[in-house]
Amino acid sequence: MLFHTHLLLGITFFLFTKNSFSGGNVIIFLILVLFGSILPDIDESKSKLNHWFGLGKIAAFFSRHRGLFHSLIFTLFLFFLISFFTRDYYAYAVIIGYFSHLVGDAFTPMGIQIFYPFSNFKLKGPIKVGHFGETIIMVLLALVIVKIILF
Repeated sequence: MLFHTHLLLGITFFLFTKNSFSGGNVIIFLILVLFGSILPDIDESKSKLNHWFGLGKIAAFFSRHRGLFHSLIFTLFLFFLISFFTRDYYAYAVIIGYFSHLVGDAFTPMGIQIFYPFSNFKLKGPIKVGHFGETIIMVLLALVIVKIILF
C-alpha cells in the first residue's frame, strides 16, 4: 500500500480503538498512530519516512523490505521498547498504527511474512500497490472515516 492509504488505515484504526485506551492525550495518541502507520516502511529506501529522516539506509542494511519490520515479532519488540520509555497508552498508539500498516500490506500480492524470521508463511491478497484497487480502498476508507466522524 502507498503512503496515503497507510495513513487512512491508521486513522480508521484510531477511530475504532481510541475509546479502548485511556491515560493520555488523545491528540498525541492520534499522531503516534499515524507515525506507527508509516513506520514499518523504514526498511524501504524510497519511503516518505526515509525521505524525511534518512534512517532507512540503516534499517535497509539489516533487513529487506517487508522482512523483519513487517513481522509480528518486531511489532512485539517495538511495543516493549516503547513501553519501557513511556506509558503503555502511547505504546499502544504506535502499535495500533503499526498493525494497521501490516494489515494493509497483507492485502497486496507481495504480502507480508507475519512470523518472519521463524516462518516463510505469507499473508497476501489481490490489491496491487498504486493501482485502481488501492484507489477504491482509499475512497472506501475515506468514506468510513467521514461516516464515523459525522455520525
